[in-house]
Amino acid sequence: MKKPFLLFVLLALPVTFSLSSYALRVANTLVLLGKLPSLVEESSGLELADQPNTYWTHNDAGNEAVLYKINEKGKLLSQLQVNGTENKDWEDLAQDTKGFLYIGDMGDNGNRRKDLRIYKMSMKNGNRVQVLNFTYADKPKGKIEKEARNFDCEAFFWHANHLYLISKDRGQSKTAKLYSLPDTPGTHVAKLLAKKDFPGQVTSADLSPDGRNLAVLTFGKVYLYPVAAGSTQFFSKAPKVLELPRSGQVEAVVFKNNKTLIISNEEGSLYRYSL
Repeated sequence: MKKPFLLFVLLALPVTFSLSSYALRVANTLVLLGKLPSLVEESSGLELADQPNTYWTHNDAGNEAVLYKINEKGKLLSQLQVNGTENKDWEDLAQDTKGFLYIGDMGDNGNRRKDLRIYKMSMKNGNRVQVLNFTYADKPKGKIEKEARNFDCEAFFWHANHLYLISKDRGQSKTAKLYSLPDTPGTHVAKLLAKKDFPGQVTSADLSPDGRNLAVLTFGKVYLYPVAAGSTQFFSKAPKVLELPRSGQVEAVVFKNNKTLIISNEEGSLYRYSL
């Protein structure tokens, strides 16, 4: 008699997670914080600003080369014109531990750009801008057929004097490629480090302040990869999949701290996700 009773109890318990063949899926804790200002028409990147609970964001391709400082309710605090730059297709932001902000002008929907670049901006020394130009080590010459278009990058993060880029697979939406390049100005070739079977298209990424978790954003989900202390094997362990229902076209993610993500979408909403 004990076995049927136990089975009944187990079936009656609330299910807060389920195992898939890919990863552990966890319950949602997404909270809407507010709406972004009307000047931010297509938020495509997020990074911590210089005061608690404030953030830098920017618009997508073809807009002004401006960073917008917002608070956690989405209120506009200030604007910063990034002189000497062009917003051809700004896609993400990153920040190092020395006071530099990195602006990724590297969106390339058609995989045709020959002017991929990252702006390195001093936030402590007059907002001076330097440029990192780069190409991909594995990108073939000539036209890339639609199904092979995996050289658009809308996600990157900084770690230990290097920038790490994650591709957006516009051809088949099934493979993410991880690249690295030094964080120094000049012309570089982004080194291919890994390929990962990955469902969906990557729109942003960030590494936690302690370096122990990598958040990779796609439409409707965050893939949270655990990272060993001091390791750069960012895709070596199975991720948790954080569901983001009714979150729209999410395009930017940043760690507020080791336990909290801030996320924005192109529709102008700002969210918090507590890990």
